[in-house]
Order: sequence, then C-alpha cells, then structure tokens
Amino acid sequence: MKLVASALFWVGVALALPFVLLFGASIMRMTTEGFQSQYVNSAFLGLFCAAFSVAVGYMLRQMLMERID
Repeated sequence: MKLVASALFWVGVALALPFVLLFGASIMRMTTEGFQSQYVNSAFLGLFCAAFSVAVGYMLRQMLMERID
C-alpha cells in the first residue's frame, strides 16, 4: 500500500511537468517580447496548475498513508 501511495505522489509530480514547461515558456516569452497579458496569464496558469497537481498527489499519498497507520 505504501508503494501505491508513493506512486500516486509521483503521478502528481509527473502531471505537473507540462505546467512547469508552460510556466518556463511564458517567462521566456515575457523576457523577449515584453509583459503582454497572454504571457502573464499563461505563467500564472502554469504555476497554479503545477502546484495544484503536486498538492493533489501529496494529498492522495497522505490519505493512503493515514489509512495504513
């Protein structure tokens, strides 16, 4: 069961990777083309979604670990 809990956490981290790339691409565009609203919005969206994905994976892991104890 601990293996499943750890796997769920890493699934959350893996789901966050595209959003981290979106954040990085938005920052790169902001540095080259200026602070246009679509790039700022994409950066915030990428940051929020990445944090949310990791938080959901962490929450699922914690819920399963409490059930084991």
